[in-house]
Amino acid sequence: MKVHSRSDNSNYDYHQFRASLYQSFDMGNVGRSSYWVNGGTFINGDGISFIDYQHFNGNRLRYKLQALNPYGFGLLNYYDYSTNSDYAQVHLQHDFKGFILGKIPGLNKLNYDLILSGKALFTDRKPYFEASAGIDNIGFGKFRPFRVDYVHSITSGRSYGAFVVGINFGL
Repeated sequence: MKVHSRSDNSNYDYHQFRASLYQSFDMGNVGRSSYWVNGGTFINGDGISFIDYQHFNGNRLRYKLQALNPYGFGLLNYYDYSTNSDYAQVHLQHDFKGFILGKIPGLNKLNYDLILSGKALFTDRKPYFEASAGIDNIGFGKFRPFRVDYVHSITSGRSYGAFVVGINFGL
């Protein structure tokens, strides 16, 4: 996909090329995996306005309103990695759909799902990485909108983790 901006100000005349690849597939009794790869570049983007940069789906809150969003980062500062240069991001996720937690006596009655994910972001800054493990399908009866993840972030010598609570009302 090509994004083009035309302006009377020559600093804002740029081209952005980007592409994405997504796939989600069942793995039988083992669950469901998905990946999303996205990358792009700017041509003549040196003097553009910050609003025209490529921004990434960050989250500095400890909750998310869309619990199952596999395309966002759990602990990335909102604009720290925004860029007007080359970029790429990779998001991998596997939902075990009860394959692991369903085999633990007592816990199997709760019908929770274990979800593991890994994420990476590459820009003109140092790379940013996240790994997370979460439990989905938390609730009671048919009302199960909650998910809790432990997200661990690794970036430029700094490593930290936090719990993130997700709520998915199907909006």
